[in-house]
Amino acid sequence: MNKTWNIKPKKFDDPIIQLLYNRGIIKNAQDPKIESFLNPEFNRDFFDPGLLPNFDKAIKRLQTAIDGGEKIGIYADYDADGIPGAALLFRALQKFGLNPIVYIPTRQNGYGFNQQGLDFLISGGCSLIVSIDLGIREIEFSKYIKKKNVDLIITDHHEPGDELPEALAIINPKISSSKYPFKELSGAGVIYKVLQGLSKIYPKMIGENFLKWNLDLVAISTISDVVPLISENRLIAKFGLIVLRKSKNLGLRQLYKVSAINQEKIDAYNVGFQIGPRINAPGRLDHATASFNLLVTEDISEAEENARHLQKQNEERQLQMDKIFNDAVTYIEKKKLAENKIIIIKDKNWAKGVIGPVASQLVEKYNRPAVILSESGEVLDGSCRSISGFDIVEALEATKKYLVSFGGHKAAAGLHLEKNKFDGFSQSLIKFANEKISDKDILPAVNIDLEIRPEKITLALLKKMEKLEPFGLGNSRPVFVTRGLQLSSHRLVGRDDKHLQLRFKTGLGELKGIIFNHDIKPESLSDGNRYDIVYQPQINFWNGKNWIDLRILDIRSRTDDELSNNQ
Repeated sequence: MNKTWNIKPKKFDDPIIQLLYNRGIIKNAQDPKIESFLNPEFNRDFFDPGLLPNFDKAIKRLQTAIDGGEKIGIYADYDADGIPGAALLFRALQKFGLNPIVYIPTRQNGYGFNQQGLDFLISGGCSLIVSIDLGIREIEFSKYIKKKNVDLIITDHHEPGDELPEALAIINPKISSSKYPFKELSGAGVIYKVLQGLSKIYPKMIGENFLKWNLDLVAISTISDVVPLISENRLIAKFGLIVLRKSKNLGLRQLYKVSAINQEKIDAYNVGFQIGPRINAPGRLDHATASFNLLVTEDISEAEENARHLQKQNEERQLQMDKIFNDAVTYIEKKKLAENKIIIIKDKNWAKGVIGPVASQLVEKYNRPAVILSESGEVLDGSCRSISGFDIVEALEATKKYLVSFGGHKAAAGLHLEKNKFDGFSQSLIKFANEKISDKDILPAVNIDLEIRPEKITLALLKKMEKLEPFGLGNSRPVFVTRGLQLSSHRLVGRDDKHLQLRFKTGLGELKGIIFNHDIKPESLSDGNRYDIVYQPQINFWNGKNWIDLRILDIRSRTDDELSNNQ
C-alpha cells in the first residue's frame, strides 16, 4: 500500500465543520451554508429554474405544444442519465394526455443525433423535438431539423464547443450566456428544472407531489453520471434516495427484486453500482429501449420481464468488462504503455458499449487518464476517463484535427476518429498529457480530511457524519488518520483470502477494520506492534446492535522514534 498521505490543514476543532470546510462548502464556522447543507429543504433550496438560459422561450414553446396537443419527440442519450431523463419528461407529458414519441439511439448509432433517429421523429409527425442529455455540439443536425420546419429545444449539460447549434432554445447551465448559479446538473437534472418551470403554469398537472415522487428518476441519473453531489445535486440525491426507498415505480420495484436490493436501505452505493449499471446494461450491449420501458411501464408483467432482461444484460456486461480489462492490462504491461502519463489502447474485439467502465478501472489501477478505443472497420469509437486536475475535453480539443467528433465532461468523454488517424492522434494526445500532467499528479495518493485520536472515534460522531450523506464526487466519504494504534490480531477473510481483517486495542476497548483486496503479506504485520492507519469509518448494524467498522485504505508501521516522540 504505502500511498502518499495528503492531510488537510486543521482549521476547526469541530470535525463536521472541518469536513464542510475541506470540501469548499463553507468558508468559516458561521457560514449560513452549514444549515442548508446539513438540513436541506425541498421548498427552500432549489434555484429558480427561470435563471437557466433561454428558459422562458423553451417553456412558452412547450406550453404551446401542450395546449395544442402537438406531437412531441424526445431524443435522449442511451445511458443511466439520459434514459431516466427521458422517462421523466415522458411521464410529465402523459399527465396532459399526450403520447410523445421517444427515440434512444444505440451505441452502434453513436452518441448524439443521427439521421435515422431524427427522421423517425419527424416522420412520426413531431413538430417539436426535445433533446435530453445531448445536443450541445450538434451543429449540422440542428440545421437539418430547422430545414424540416421542426422546432428543437436542446436540454444538455455537456461542455459546449465554440459554436452553438441552431435551436429554438438551448438550456444548458454551461453555455457562456448562462447566469445560472450552479453549472453541474446532470442531463435529467436539467429536464427536472424544465418541469419545475412547467409546474408554475400547470400546478394541478405537475405539482409538488409529481416533482417529489419522480425524484427517484433524477437521483438515479445524478448519482450514476457522477456529477458533484453539492448544491442542487445534493438536494436531488438526498431527497431522491428517500423516494427510491419508497418508490412506487413498478419497474424499479421489480429491478430491486431481481437484483436482491433491499429497498428500505437504498443508498448512493446501490444506485451507483447496482441500479445505474443495470439501467445502462442494455444500451451498452444492444438497445436501451428495455431500460426506458422499465421506468415508464404501468404493467406489472412488462415490468417483471424488463427487470429480468436488465439483470441478464448486466451479467453479460460484467463478463465482457472483466475480459476486456484483463486483456488491456496484459497488453499495457507488455508494451509498457503506463510509462506515458496517459494510456491509449485499441482493439477490434472490444465491444464499444463497455469500454467506458473499463477505462475507469484502468484509471483506478494506473492513476492516469485512459482512452480505450473499439475498432470497427475503418472507424474507431473511444471512451475516455481522467484524473483530477486533467480536463480530458480540453485534451481532445487540442487534438481535434484528428477527430471526427468528441464531447463530454472534464472527467469523462467520448470520441470518434478514422482508423488512419490513430497514430497521429495518439502521439499528439500523449505529448499533450505528458506536458500537462506532473509526476506528482500520477503518484498514488490518499487525501485525508483530518487526524483523529482513537477515543474520538465514536458512534456519536459517526451519527453526526450521517448528515453529510449522500457521499460522492465533490462530497467524498470522510477519510481519517489515526496514529499509534496497537494491533491485537489480524487474519485473512473472504473468498480466496482477498481481504485482511485487523483488530486494534484502544482505551475504550477495540476497533475493527478491514482492507479490501489487500496487497499486504500478513506476516509483515506483528500483533502487539503499533501502526498508523488511514481509513473511512462507518456504522454497521447487526442483531440489534450498532458498532464501528473501519475501511482501511493504508497502513504504516510506527518506528521507535515516532513512538517515543508521540508519548
